[in-house]
Order: sequence, then structure tokens, then C-alpha cells
Amino acid sequence: MQEYEQLGQMQEVTAENDNPKMNYFLPHHGVCRPEKSTAKVRVVFNVFSPTDDGLSLNDIQLNGGVIQDDLYAQMIRFCTFRYALTADIKKMYRMILIV
Repeated sequence: MQEYEQLGQMQEVTAENDNPKMNYFLPHHGVCRPEKSTAKVRVVFNVFSPTDDGLSLNDIQLNGGVIQDDLYAQMIRFCTFRYALTADIKKMYRMILIV
């Protein structure tokens, strides 16, 4: 959780900044993985948990649909280039701004 705070993806809600219309509390729990040497505990978020009005975070997000080509098209396109680059998208889905 400290990593989320350091990355600016989470902040503590106190009495001074507690505005029920501006805050969403995302339920989470830890999953222990003792066999891992890097991160023994992984945080799992429950975006399906409903709020007081019965809607979950997953319900109110806009689904933009599928934006990537099918696997076959990706593989054919991959073979046409001489060089390939890869990237780590580990924390990509935590960067969500809801306005």
C-alpha cells in the first residue's frame, strides 16, 4: 500500500478531505504468495463491490470496446519488422482518473 501512495495512485481519506461525492473506497485484500522472492503479498482489488446506490466501480466505467487486432493479425504484423520492442505494463491498469 505504501507503493501506491508513493506513486500517487492512492491517498488517505481524512475528516478534512472526506467528501462522500468525491471519494470511492475500493475494497481490497492481500493474497499471500510465499514461493515468490520479490513480492510475497499481492493486493487484489474488488471493483465489483457495489456502493450505497448499488453501482460498482466496474459498472460506471466506460467500456471502449476492443482496441487491439486479433492475435493472427498481430503475429503477421510482428513478422514484417526487423526489430521488436517490448514494454512492462505491470501497473498500467492502476492509472485510472475518474472525473
